[in-house]
Amino acid sequence: MADWLIILLLPLAAWSGWWLAMRKEAREWRANKTHAAYFEGVGFLLNDQTDRAVDVFLHMADLDQQMLENQLTLGSLFRKRGELDRALHLHRQLRSHEQLSDTQRLAIDYELAEDYTAAGMYSQAQSLFEALLQAQYRQTDILPALAHIYERTKQWSQAIMLAAHFPAQDNAIRRKALSHYHCELAEQALARSADDETANQLAQALAADRDCVRANRMRGQLFLRHGEYVNAIHALQTIGEQSAELLPDVLPDIANAYHAITRDDEYRNWLETVEVREKNPRLTLVLAELIAATSREAAADLLQQRMADKQTPLLLAAYLDYRDTYAPLAQNAGKLVRPRTVYQCDECGFRQQNLIWHCPACFAWSSFRPLLELKVENR
Repeated sequence: MADWLIILLLPLAAWSGWWLAMRKEAREWRANKTHAAYFEGVGFLLNDQTDRAVDVFLHMADLDQQMLENQLTLGSLFRKRGELDRALHLHRQLRSHEQLSDTQRLAIDYELAEDYTAAGMYSQAQSLFEALLQAQYRQTDILPALAHIYERTKQWSQAIMLAAHFPAQDNAIRRKALSHYHCELAEQALARSADDETANQLAQALAADRDCVRANRMRGQLFLRHGEYVNAIHALQTIGEQSAELLPDVLPDIANAYHAITRDDEYRNWLETVEVREKNPRLTLVLAELIAATSREAAADLLQQRMADKQTPLLLAAYLDYRDTYAPLAQNAGKLVRPRTVYQCDECGFRQQNLIWHCPACFAWSSFRPLLELKVENR
């Protein structure tokens, strides 16, 4: 009986062996073909042949739907090419697969959140990023991405809470951003005439970054509003220690505070001291205007002295205007050449007519600096 059983099982065993061998060979063939296609696609990318790389990766996705990494690469490539609809479609399809591990699902969610961010769908992206942060997935990438969304959507309270999660090595950058988050809340409170809340937010801004020019400027303006002129002067003059190049922007407020307590001479003495120390052309122009109220020749002499150290069209234009003998020349030159101050982002070079605190191009905080621009009329 046993012999007959063995004889009957022999064909089944032979068929099973053949079937397993064929499956192994098919898997190896697919793997080899997929690996070859993958390296072919990478080669196209390295040679900037993006369209051909996309075709290869699409073919790979059709060959083996289980190759998650390759499909995520393909989706990321779509997003970088600006084909957000295709990236979203692919990642949503991957997300709908039932047989996914927790790690795979998190990887897909991250790519999907990046798609939503690129498409400006911040609400959807925020939900995914917050879930990923809760799962402690790729925190070094999630934290700045989520901070960017909070900033774009003006969720300043959430941004403040998020800042506590950043690693210690990012402290300098995050402290600067954190101080501006508090300044944003201070501006909202100021608009509601909630002065106590405004003062509290500004105090927290300076606690986060003691060199925050914006916070001291707002404090000075708040003190002026309450008639606390001495405190206003102190807060605004502190800006000269934090960023001397931005001090000229608050000189009108400082002058008003000194004038309110009838100390105009003290203001002029302070300005002369600061101007000698900094030799900033914008400070020189303000001081020259004060001097010109009593002597235009003395103002011109000051400008002539400063031009010996720093030749700028800004000083030259004022000098020609204050020297009565050159007044006609200054009037004619002024029609052709007009020096003016603009503000440029140190990070990306974006220019703006007025001082702002958050760059709309690269999203850097406190990155704008005054820059002389010479506009020439060509007629």
